[in-house]
Amino acid sequence: MTNIFSLNVFRRVKGSLRHLSLYAVTLTVGFISLLMASQEAAAGLTAEQVAAKAAAFVGAGKSVAASFTLSSGGRSTSGTVRTSGEKFTVSLPEYSTWYNGKTLYTYNPRINETTVTIPTSQELMDSNPLLYIKGKSGYTYNFSSVKRNGKYVVDIIPFNKKAGVKKVTLTVNSTTFYPEKIAVTTTGGNTVVTVTSFKPSVNIASSEFEYPKSKYPKAEIVDLR
Repeated sequence: MTNIFSLNVFRRVKGSLRHLSLYAVTLTVGFISLLMASQEAAAGLTAEQVAAKAAAFVGAGKSVAASFTLSSGGRSTSGTVRTSGEKFTVSLPEYSTWYNGKTLYTYNPRINETTVTIPTSQELMDSNPLLYIKGKSGYTYNFSSVKRNGKYVVDIIPFNKKAGVKKVTLTVNSTTFYPEKIAVTTTGGNTVVTVTSFKPSVNIASSEFEYPKSKYPKAEIVDLR
């Protein structure tokens, strides 16, 4: 009687284990199928589409607050940038800038001087590193030979071989499509911007993009407009 009971228990346990094993296999296969599908979908994106997804965060009408480190010529510094559409303000220890969509103000604390200009597109990109990721014509987009896990790495190269910028290498998070690194190669050297914090869809008052005269009452104004 004991042997028959033990055999029945063993058969039930064995049947339960078989059921659990089949269930686990089904879940595993399902998970792998979903993973493969997501990878195939991601693989379907072109380099230009990846760059466009990252650029969408700083497109027309979009507001972003970001922190970054900037490395160039063996030196490194940290700063912040706040943008809304075409307007932006950048703060670094070496300088601060404000662009209200028409006029660019650049304050140099070392000499207590503010320069006022109507900037070119290149001058705007030199002032605001996030502008390098904005999609526009005149560039080719290719996936870089450099591979990083969980990242897209895109090389953006201008058609104009005489342009000051030779190449922009953009590293994008493959899940959020947030820009994480912008490496700019120019005729004068290399600059690497590493984004340490990126917050889209923030509320930014339009007054933040205007030059705060009252903050620098004794600054010399150099108007180059």
